[in-house]
Amino acid sequence: MTHEELLASIIDYGQNGPIDYGQIDLSKALCAVVKLHKCSNPRFDLLCDCGKAYPCSTIQAIEKELK
Repeated sequence: MTHEELLASIIDYGQNGPIDYGQIDLSKALCAVVKLHKCSNPRFDLLCDCGKAYPCSTIQAIEKELK
């Protein structure tokens, strides 16, 4: 899954997912984390902005839970 596809998936869930008025929408927080863990220059650099190989363990964990 590309970085853009992951963000789109989270945004879609936030807009169209189950609504529970007793809980806050965590999709915005999750989007913020994903945006911090992107590959700034994917053409020349395969590193996440956190300094680890992209996809880093944070992105891998998020993708795993979204499947």
